[in-house]
Amino acid sequence: MSLMLSLHIAFLVLWSGTLLYFPYLLAQQASAHDDEDHQRLLKMQHTLYAYVMTPAGLLTIIFGSWMLFERGFTGGWLPVKLALVLAMVFFHVYCGTLMEQLKGKEPTQSIWFYRMLLVPPMLLIPAVVALVVQKPF
Repeated sequence: MSLMLSLHIAFLVLWSGTLLYFPYLLAQQASAHDDEDHQRLLKMQHTLYAYVMTPAGLLTIIFGSWMLFERGFTGGWLPVKLALVLAMVFFHVYCGTLMEQLKGKEPTQSIWFYRMLLVPPMLLIPAVVALVVQKPF
């Protein structure tokens, strides 16, 4: 296994974990009752988003792109995988937007909205992994 592939997988695992955990933090903040909890959760969200989630996502894409140019663009499954990764990027950015909206404000969405944010990464991550492993077309 090449170094680029190892790094790509390692950062994908890290990025995927943060994409699954971040909606939980948003739901917790939406249900926070006192200012102390609100501020603590804001700090946790910012730290996770700025220092773990975003760098892991960028490094995943950098090492994946490196391999793409190194190995070539072959297989019908690859454009589908790249579209799913783009959806993961959009979800990542959307989480950051929601984090900014929740700063110092009451949530505009219900707690169920934030809990349901767990669904997109739960669908996207296994789909990407299945496409890479199976290479169905």
